[in-house]
Amino acid sequence: MKDELHIDLLEVFVKHNIVSQTSLRNEKIRYEYKKMKENGMKAKDARSFLADKYFLSEKNIESVLYCKKTGEGITDINL
Repeated sequence: MKDELHIDLLEVFVKHNIVSQTSLRNEKIRYEYKKMKENGMKAKDARSFLADKYFLSEKNIESVLYCKKTGEGITDINL
């Protein structure tokens, strides 16, 4: 629930140009990855699925998932 609320708030912030579209996309990727793992999907399969869905390389997905969040504005704040 908290994650869904976080995504909803980011969508509003993007609409009002407070947060970048990329920050929202990255949060969605993290959220979807977490859900897929909770549902038993293998990590590699989840990363591959997300790469196809968001038209990114698996390396970019790994960067979104595993690199420290910096320079992403509002996503650095615990909402």
